[in-house]
Amino acid sequence: MSKLSPSNNINNLVIIGHMGSGKSTIALYLAKKLSYSFIDTDELIVKKIKMSISEYFKNYGEKEFRLIEEKTILDLLDKNTKNIIAFGGGAFQSFRVRQSVKKNAISIWLKCDLKTLAFRCSRKKNRPLLQDKNIRSVLKELNKLRADNFAKANYTFNVSKKTKSKLTNEIIAKLNLNENY
Repeated sequence: MSKLSPSNNINNLVIIGHMGSGKSTIALYLAKKLSYSFIDTDELIVKKIKMSISEYFKNYGEKEFRLIEEKTILDLLDKNTKNIIAFGGGAFQSFRVRQSVKKNAISIWLKCDLKTLAFRCSRKKNRPLLQDKNIRSVLKELNKLRADNFAKANYTFNVSKKTKSKLTNEIIAKLNLNENY
């Protein structure tokens, strides 16, 4: 798999990975340290659809959700603002989203081992793809489907057993970003 070539525009940093990998937590922490705006695409979508993602999945299905997710992300990446954006776990599966990220952002994959993901995901009950299912089995299948696309990110950071402080410092150093606090 070839990596996406880095954009000249580092106004947008996109954080991708499986559910439970810490995308929202790390994105928010990075945004504060770098004085960027923080955007969680799932939160943005919930405001748009006026219901939880779980409810939307139940009422309209994953396919309809992915269409809204794709449009939301494409609109967001089209703006020239300084954002740290946490994507939903399945967002980077869209070819159109990946192409827009390649053009408008730097992408960071938060890679996490499946055991840690399963533990983290078992503590939250709001994940529609995991409801009433064996969490480890679903995560294993999702990893088979998504890992190749995640690997196309500009940067990969292993997040297993790392504090948010250590991880954000690694990201800032690797990307040669300046902290603004």
